[in-house]
Amino acid sequence: MKIIADENMPNAKVLFSHLGDVELVNGRTLTHEQVREADVLLVRSVTKVTKELLEGSSVRFVGSATIGVDHIDLDYLSKANIGFSSAPGCNAEAVADYVFSALSHLYLTKKINWLSKKIGVIGYGNVGKTVYTRFANMGCQVHVYDPIREKEGGSANFVSLDEILSCDVISLHAPLTHTGSYPTKGMIGRKELAKLSAGVTIISAGRGGVIDESALLDRHKQLNGNLHLVLDVWDGEPAINQELIAIVDIATPHIAGYSKQGREKGTWMVYQALCQYLALDANVISKYDAISAGWLSFVNVSAEEPQEEMLARSMHAIYDVSRDDIRLRFKYRENKEKNVFDWLRKHYVERDEFNTCIIGVSSSDASNLMSAAGFSVDNK
Repeated sequence: MKIIADENMPNAKVLFSHLGDVELVNGRTLTHEQVREADVLLVRSVTKVTKELLEGSSVRFVGSATIGVDHIDLDYLSKANIGFSSAPGCNAEAVADYVFSALSHLYLTKKINWLSKKIGVIGYGNVGKTVYTRFANMGCQVHVYDPIREKEGGSANFVSLDEILSCDVISLHAPLTHTGSYPTKGMIGRKELAKLSAGVTIISAGRGGVIDESALLDRHKQLNGNLHLVLDVWDGEPAINQELIAIVDIATPHIAGYSKQGREKGTWMVYQALCQYLALDANVISKYDAISAGWLSFVNVSAEEPQEEMLARSMHAIYDVSRDDIRLRFKYRENKEKNVFDWLRKHYVERDEFNTCIIGVSSSDASNLMSAAGFSVDNK
């Protein structure tokens, strides 16, 4: 069996080699000729899996080690009787870590005390729900907008989009959709941005194109720069708006979910799905062998520090989002790579998830807060 896999899928050869011959490829530039004789195609979000790519090939299973599927022509796969699996939820913890690392950065650099602010989350899928739950467990006043999930029921504090736009912190985790009752393409446009007050924080870590970037630039000017912006996703990736990079607090190349464990979980989930599709034993390789432990296993913290200070120092001990921002800005200034955006993703410096680290605390209140933030906790 021939398996074509994106070169940025961790452990692809380790997991899939016992099933067949694994060839690693550039997912962005993948061609029909490369997949023509493949039986299995394994991708990430940069590969558009379409009829044009697959028609006439021997591919009978497609796996995407991502939570989103907007890059996959699911209708074609169904009509062509090609099996498919994605990895929903694989990077939910990693994206939540990104959000809180960004808020910690804003606290340390601008003294934004976000714990006491009104929080709005857009999108209540696996990622949005994880982010919402962390805020709620921390005792924050948190709201969520997702009209589709709201109709399905649930105990979350669902509100209107206008209510979200009145929040102090807005975290976007909506998929990119162009059709349906609630298309998300450009959903945060000129009219919506006009409702933002000065001093609002926007964290965009879902899909590029949900925010109208031109309107965002205009609103930033209207508020004399008094918007705090963290952007991980961009309209038109891998080309990104250099004018927008210049005004944001944090700019990163679509890596919010790129924790070592999150990416490994994505590959692992697709591996499990392929084994099930082939009616093979998926336990030949243990999950514990496929997903790494963290590099920093234990940190002691002082509960005497202000809560945001304690959180920020602990979070940045594991993952400081500013390192990815600095690296992006440096590489674009250096401009030596043909495609800086994809180069940064391909050569990403590994990071761990908060949950790989045990926090030692002596206070029960601090223990509860650190646990809510995603850490394992040891009460001293």
